[in-house]
Amino acid sequence: MSLKACPILALALLAGACASTSETYPSRTATEQLLVSRAADRAVEGLTLPIPSGSRVFVDDTWFRAETSAYAVSAIRAALSEAGYALASSKLEADAVFELRAGALSLEQMRRVFGLPEMRVPINDSFNVVSVPELSLYSRRDRVGVAEFSGFLYEPKTGAPLGAVVPMTGEFRIRSHKLLMIVAWGQQSVDPGERDPGDSWREF
Repeated sequence: MSLKACPILALALLAGACASTSETYPSRTATEQLLVSRAADRAVEGLTLPIPSGSRVFVDDTWFRAETSAYAVSAIRAALSEAGYALASSKLEADAVFELRAGALSLEQMRRVFGLPEMRVPINDSFNVVSVPELSLYSRRDRVGVAEFSGFLYEPKTGAPLGAVVPMTGEFRIRSHKLLMIVAWGQQSVDPGERDPGDSWREF
């Protein structure tokens, strides 16, 4: 190797050097998590119980089973506090126990396509398939966080019923559009701290 080639080789090695970082990929994206959280916030707006204001309430989430349930339970506790109820730390200190259950706390996604949607087409008798990409003039995507909670109240010492809470429901939606599979507009994600995405250009 000639001396002239050494600087060239050194530059090539420097140009080829790279660094990589390790990232984790949770089951839901940040936007998906925020959609569900905002739906939970909306579900508990104006929550009241069929007992006098100022009563001490123990929130029992033993049977509240859902992903991101901790956030939803905290939202319910906050709504009760705002409504004037005192939060008890145990059943023994409570005037009433509010037992929660989750009807829904998840996401829905709806997509409307004018054209050919993405398809998987079998190509032989062994049912091997190939993926055909979407070929559309226009498509619309709706992502919706959905929350529904309900519960009932009972007297902690005797177990006597004190009333029930009808299902509390909430949704938080964002909508995006795409023209000719290239031109995109509308809301693509939810920003932290955002309470209402508003109209994504036009509702149609």
